[in-house]
Amino acid sequence: MAADEKPRLPLHRPVGDGSSLDMPSAGGQRGRNDDGVVNFFRSVHLFNELSAEQIIEVLRVAHIETHPAGTVLAREGDAADAMYIIERGEVAITKASLGGDDVRVAYLGDGSVVGEMALIVGSPRTASVEAVAETRVYRLSGRDFDSLRRQRSVAAYKILTKLLVTLGDRRQRVLNRLDEIHENPADYVDEFRRLAVEMAEQIAENEGN
Repeated sequence: MAADEKPRLPLHRPVGDGSSLDMPSAGGQRGRNDDGVVNFFRSVHLFNELSAEQIIEVLRVAHIETHPAGTVLAREGDAADAMYIIERGEVAITKASLGGDDVRVAYLGDGSVVGEMALIVGSPRTASVEAVAETRVYRLSGRDFDSLRRQRSVAAYKILTKLLVTLGDRRQRVLNRLDEIHENPADYVDEFRRLAVEMAEQIAENEGN
């Protein structure tokens, strides 16, 4: 498992693989099982500013899937059409090297988000995502998220805002590292390749696109 993964929070509601989550209507009452799902999503950085009702709004268009080890959830070069929230399990982020070999650059576990840029753009994925253990995920497609956005969903607005902040943070971290290199280039001659690889791995780990 990745060292920074979050503690596993159980899902109490039994749902079928690949089916939409049958969450209560906005006017209905949430039970203890629904609260377990909401608490899990609140532990995920991308959703931690959403209210319980807003999380349920997102869950109504999400699908839950269980994938055995070896399943490729997303393939490098394919159009990014969905993001995945890992409830439990582990995935490897893999990129093709210049020599054509697949290189695993990161592992992500419980509570991690993979491929969130699919909610903004459908550009080709920059890495593949493969389950390395039986993995249970929530799948939110770009199309379903776009339907929330068109409905002027506050949940969609908050998620988009968080994504934009995340993108800004990533860009600034990369710029800061480049500034360090340019200020003292002699100190980084031997390390430059390692730093470039490290930056690429960080971006791949966070995006999974």
